[in-house]
Amino acid sequence: MKNSGSNHVFSFLLTTCLKIVLLLSLLFIADFSFSQNSNQNKVTQIRQQMAKIRQTTNWDNPEEAKKANEKIKELMKQLAAATTAPSQNQSGSNNNNQDTDDGSNEDGNKMNELQMEMMKHKVDVYTQIWGAGSSGKSAPVLLAKPLREEIVQEFKDDESPTASNTDYLDEKKILVIDLSSPTAQLLIDQMEHYKSIKTLVVTGGKNGAAVNLNDILAKAAAYPLEELYIINFRYFVKTVPAKIGTFKNLNLLALYNNQIEHLPAQISSLQFLKKLYIDMNPVQTLEPVLNSLIHLDTLGIAKTNIPETEISRLLQLNKNCQILTK
Repeated sequence: MKNSGSNHVFSFLLTTCLKIVLLLSLLFIADFSFSQNSNQNKVTQIRQQMAKIRQTTNWDNPEEAKKANEKIKELMKQLAAATTAPSQNQSGSNNNNQDTDDGSNEDGNKMNELQMEMMKHKVDVYTQIWGAGSSGKSAPVLLAKPLREEIVQEFKDDESPTASNTDYLDEKKILVIDLSSPTAQLLIDQMEHYKSIKTLVVTGGKNGAAVNLNDILAKAAAYPLEELYIINFRYFVKTVPAKIGTFKNLNLLALYNNQIEHLPAQISSLQFLKKLYIDMNPVQTLEPVLNSLIHLDTLGIAKTNIPETEISRLLQLNKNCQILTK
């Protein structure tokens, strides 16, 4: 009789426990389903708002288009967050079930960080697409622009000593700008921070490269330059900017391996110039530019079109000047 009563109680307890487990399972499923439906409704509402903005905005009005783009950008953030939320919730649930496993928690955190980074990138891309759309059919969509800007900034931080070492800027004497290098423009942008450059080398590298000499010489205007090299640009450099006359203390000017046909008159104002190299250029005459350079002691004219008669006159003008023809 006692055994029968015990069995009855045990059966009752077992049945009750099963009912509780089943009820909890149903509640969990219902809650998950509600969460999914609620999140989907939110996504739908955000998309509807974006569609309404696109349809009602006068994109020919710059001010109205700007406001619309700002609203769309904010909605894109909300949309990205809403579409990412389910996977984050699932990851969080997995971490709660394995809270005793440090490795799993760490993996979950990394996954969440990755998802947030992907969400940010998605917003950046969508923002560019909307911006291009509002600018017209031919507007470019540079999807790699944000990443490129971050990389460029990192290069600036690494290559520019302005932020961390001001002594470097004050003491550096020689500056080399190789226009064939992909980071040349970054160095050009920093030129005005240097204070004591006495030797400036601007080169086109092995095969030559496009260059804005006016810009570079303008940025170097305050340098106490004594030597200036503008070399190896080949057909990319055909003239020497008039700004060359800014550097009154030059004692060496090298212009070899370009396509220079004439020297600017401003070179004649460089009274302290001692060495001039114009080798490997199709220059046909150095007169009357050289007539006033009385301190010139070395002149390189190898592989130029200067006639022998002019070379003889130059020797008569300055007997102490060594003329290099080879």
